[in-house]
Amino acid sequence: MKAIKIITHPYLLIFSFLFIMISGENFGGIYLIYLLFALPHGAIHAILALIGISVLIVSNEKLRTGRIGPILNLAGALCLFLSLFFFFYNDKQGYNSATFEQTVPQLSLGLFGILIVGFVFFRVIWKFFKRPFNGNLSII
Repeated sequence: MKAIKIITHPYLLIFSFLFIMISGENFGGIYLIYLLFALPHGAIHAILALIGISVLIVSNEKLRTGRIGPILNLAGALCLFLSLFFFFYNDKQGYNSATFEQTVPQLSLGLFGILIVGFVFFRVIWKFFKRPFNGNLSII
């Protein structure tokens, strides 16, 4: 169970998100650089990334108990996913399409994908529905 806690920790998810390798035509690097360049311009992917990271940190530090923590974890993970989605969706010229053709960027995206699925399952679904059994089989 300790391995699951480590693998599904929000900081590991944030770290893997920020260090996704992006491969462009002339410029490549980690996703953090692209976010830092886009934030002053108010790009939607940078704003969603900032919101997602902030929500995950706040939910991990302040709101560990109760039902609001898993909901905030889900919102933060969704913001991170949407940030990547809009980053690649708004790339109409295909400048960063090599990310999907090269091995290292694919591995970093795959690692983030595995971590976000595990995070949502164990930190959101598992904790949200984990209640002591009182003999009643109803979900509500």
